[in-house]
Amino acid sequence: MWIEAIVMPREEDTPYRPLPQRDRRALHLAGCTESLQFHDAVLNYLQSQKLMNEVKWVSQPGSLPMVTLRCQERVLERLRQAPEFEAGRSLSMELPS
Repeated sequence: MWIEAIVMPREEDTPYRPLPQRDRRALHLAGCTESLQFHDAVLNYLQSQKLMNEVKWVSQPGSLPMVTLRCQERVLERLRQAPEFEAGRSLSMELPS
């Protein structure tokens, strides 16, 4: 059975401190760079764990460090065990037609 999973970086236990005002363009570019690096880290993890055969679809990098996968349940369980990721199922919304 295929499920949809969302993967994000695990947060550190450091308290939140707002950053000084930055140029929005620079902030967006930094977010896109972080997203691309995170996307690569997730794919590298899946490949190193030999899980790519259980992944049907992977979202493209955006401006936030988040990856959506269409995968088997076992992939989600392995991602949950990895210390660098937070992973969970996305909510399925089936509306009556």
